[in-house]
Amino acid sequence: MNRFKILSNGFLSGFTYCFIAITLQAVLTDLGYSISFLSSIALVILPYSFKFLWSGFADKIEKSSIEKLISFFILIISVNFFFLFLFNNFYNPFFYLMLLNLAFLGSCFDILTDANLIKNYSDEIRPKLLTFYIFGWRLAFIFAGGALLYLFNKLLQSDMQYLFILSGIMFFIFFLGFMKFKISKILSLVKINYQYFFILFPLFSLYFILKTSFTNLKDSFSTLHELKNLYSFSILYKLFDLTFTSLITIFIIQKFGIKLDAFGTINSITSLIAILSCGYIWSKLNEKYSNITILIASSLFKTLTLFLCIYIYHFKYYNFHILIILFLLNIFSTSLITYSFSNFIMTAVKGARSSFKYSILTSLPMLFLLCTVPLSSFLINHYNWAIFFIFIILLQFLSFLSLFSIRSKNKF
Repeated sequence: MNRFKILSNGFLSGFTYCFIAITLQAVLTDLGYSISFLSSIALVILPYSFKFLWSGFADKIEKSSIEKLISFFILIISVNFFFLFLFNNFYNPFFYLMLLNLAFLGSCFDILTDANLIKNYSDEIRPKLLTFYIFGWRLAFIFAGGALLYLFNKLLQSDMQYLFILSGIMFFIFFLGFMKFKISKILSLVKINYQYFFILFPLFSLYFILKTSFTNLKDSFSTLHELKNLYSFSILYKLFDLTFTSLITIFIIQKFGIKLDAFGTINSITSLIAILSCGYIWSKLNEKYSNITILIASSLFKTLTLFLCIYIYHFKYYNFHILIILFLLNIFSTSLITYSFSNFIMTAVKGARSSFKYSILTSLPMLFLLCTVPLSSFLINHYNWAIFFIFIILLQFLSFLSLFSIRSKNKF
C-alpha cells in the first residue's frame, strides 16, 4: 500500500506541474493565442523555481502529520481547479491569479511529498520508494502530454472548462480513494494551523510566502552556510541534463522533420518504456554500487545521447531507427540522472530543516536554467547547432568536475 500511495503522490505532483507547463501551453497554442500571451502564461510556473523560499513550513510539521497535510492539499488543489472552471476567462485577472495559485499549491505539494520521503523513511527503504514516486511523476508527464490532450480534442470539444473540471474531479477522487485518515483528523490539523485553509486564496498565499520566508530568515542563512559544499554539485550536475533536454525536442522536430502528432506518439511510447524499466534498473544498481558510481554512470549515459546528436548533425543521418534510439537514450539517461540526483540529495539533507535544504538544492539548477536555455537559444539562432553542442560539452565537463569535487570531500 505504501508503494501505491507514493506512486499516487508522484503522479499528482507531476500532473500539477505538467498541466501548466505542457497541457496548458499546447491547448492555448492550438486555440490560437498569441506568442506574447503564451509567454505570460509560462511565467505561471515560476513558483516551482522559488519554492525553497517557503519550504521551511514543512520542517515545522510533525512526521505523523505530514500525510494528513498531503491529503488536505490534494483537496484544496481540487477546489482550485473548480475555481478555474468557474472563472474560465484568460483575460480575467482573478483567473490568472488562481492559475498562479495552482502552481503555488503544486509546489507546496512537492515540498510535502519530498518531506514525507525524507522524514518518514530510512535510507534503506527510501531508494525503492523513490522509484515509485518518480514512476508516478513520469506517468503524469505521459498523461498530461498525451492522453489529456487527446481527450481535449476528441471528447471535451476543445473546451477549456471541461479540462479544468476533469482535473478537479481527478484530484477529488484521489482524495477520497487514498485518504486513510478521518476528515475530522485532517480538519483538526488545519484548525491548529489555520493558515493552510486560507492559502486557497491568492492574496493570502502571498502573505504565507512572505511570512514563511522572513520568519526564519536568520536560520535560513545559517543553513545555507552549512550547504556550501553541495552548491556546485547541485547546480552543475543537473544543469547539464536540464539544458540539453530542454533543447533536444527542437533538434528532433527540426532535423527529422517530424510532425507533432507523431512526436507525441513516439514520446509517449518511449517514455512509458523508460518508466517501466528505469526504476527497476536503478533500484538494482543502488543495491550493488555506491552513489558516486551510479551518478557517474548516469552522466556517461547522457553523454552517449549528446554524442549521438553530434553524429546525426555532422553526418546528416536522419532516419527512423536513429530517431527511436535517440528518444530512448535521452529518456533513459534523464530518468537515471533524476533517480540518482534525488536520492543523493535526500540522503545528504537529513536532520534539521531537511525540507528547506532539499528544496534549495533541487531549485538551484532550475534557477540557472533560466539563464542557460535563453543562452542556448541565442547560440542556435545566431550561430548553429554545432556551437550549442560545444556549450553543452562545457556544461558536461563542469558536471563531471562537480562529481569528483564532491567525492573528494567525502560526501558519498
